[in-house]
Amino acid sequence: EPPPPGAAPSCAEAGVLGVLPGIIGLIQATEAIKLILGLGETLIGRLLHFDALKMKFRQFNLRRDPECPVCGDHPTILEPIDYEQFCAGPNAGEANEIVPSISVLELKKKMEAGEAITLVDVREPFEYEIARIAGSRLIPLGELPERLAEISRDGNLVLQCHSGVRSAEAVRILQKAGFANACNLNGGIEAWSAEIDPSVPRY
Repeated sequence: EPPPPGAAPSCAEAGVLGVLPGIIGLIQATEAIKLILGLGETLIGRLLHFDALKMKFRQFNLRRDPECPVCGDHPTILEPIDYEQFCAGPNAGEANEIVPSISVLELKKKMEAGEAITLVDVREPFEYEIARIAGSRLIPLGELPERLAEISRDGNLVLQCHSGVRSAEAVRILQKAGFANACNLNGGIEAWSAEIDPSVPRY
C-alpha cells in the first residue's frame, strides 16, 4: 500500500543520495538482461534488500499470495494507480494555483532598503543547521498551523524553503488563515545561494 498522501517529500524537496538509485538501477538492469536472454538465476520470487550504510545485502523468499488483490486468484486491482496524482499530496488540486511570490533579488533589495520583513523558513531543523538566510526564523511546515500566532501580519511576510515547493504550500496555509501579506520566495535558499550569497552552503 502506498503511504498516505504527502507523507513523504519528493526528491526535489528532501534530496536523494545519488549513488543509491544508481546501485539499485544497475541491479535492475542486470535482471532485465537476464530475463531477456533467459540466462542465470533471476530474482523472481525473491526480495533483495540493500543496506547502504552497512553495505549489506539481504534476501527474502516470497510465496505467491492467492489473496493478493493484484496477482491472486481473484484480483480486484486491474490497472495501476495514478501515482503521479497520488503522490502529489492532499493539496494536489491546488498545486497549479498561483501564489504570491518574490524573487531572491527583490528580497535582497527590500532588505537593503530597510523594509519590514518577516522571513519564515519552513524547512526541517537539520536543514536549517546546514544553511540559512540571515534573519530568517525557523517554523517547520508541519508545525506551521499550530504556530500562526507567532507570525506577524504586518509588513512583508516571506516564506522560504529549499527550492520553493514547501514554502508555496506554507503560503496557501497562511492565506487560508487570513494572512494577506504572505508570499513565496521563488527558488528558496538554493536560489539565494546561487544568485545572492555564495557563502550560504548548497545541499
